[in-house]
Amino acid sequence: MELLSSSPLFWGLAIVGVLLSGISKSGFAGGAGVVAVPLLALVIPVERAVALMLPILLVMDLRTITYYWQHRDPAELRRLLPAAIVGIALGGWLLNWVSPVILTLSLGLLCLLFAFWQKLAPLAARLPGSAWLWGATSGVTSTLIHAGGPPLNMYLIGRGLPKLTWLATAGLVFGVMNLIKLVPYTLVGLWSRELLVTALVLSPVAYFGVYLGHRVQHHLSEKLFLLTCRSLLACSGVALVVKTFLT
Repeated sequence: MELLSSSPLFWGLAIVGVLLSGISKSGFAGGAGVVAVPLLALVIPVERAVALMLPILLVMDLRTITYYWQHRDPAELRRLLPAAIVGIALGGWLLNWVSPVILTLSLGLLCLLFAFWQKLAPLAARLPGSAWLWGATSGVTSTLIHAGGPPLNMYLIGRGLPKLTWLATAGLVFGVMNLIKLVPYTLVGLWSRELLVTALVLSPVAYFGVYLGHRVQHHLSEKLFLLTCRSLLACSGVALVVKTFLT
């Protein structure tokens, strides 16, 4: 069975990144999932890191959706999904045009702004067309570097949704986005057999991470949950900014 890499460093970073992504998806609405690609990009090209994570994210999405399906908010989904699909189309078109370094730095700075300037976060959901703005931004950044969590959370933080509703709605948005992203990734030729085999090997880690996240969120209060999400935005922002100096 041909794997993407036999390096212990690759596998160490991959396991940590995938585990954090799984915990984030089912426990913290995707706020820390953005760290997986930066970690992997330390040892493999960014485009390969992005392609490797997509099948793994689909495994996480399926499990997350089964956990929280009954808590979804249909109204928020109707607002966010059309915008996210437009963002994915734009992101797919930009795959060979936009510098990942510029995009990563810009997103990282936005994450830090909304994490530390707490009073501004609720304004994100009150801006005219905020669902379209943040939904489309999430679609673009998710397509390019799997960093759709921070823009979506900037919107959801200001909506004041109950914890389980937040998790269910974010999980469904990410699930639909990641499924649609198969199309542009296929069109630009990102797939290889070794990449898919490596993703298959890492899938149990993804499943376990989602399980851990689901268990952790039961022990968090609403107030602590929001604080945790803002903290994860800050961590995501730092990871993205640092990544720009490592590429």
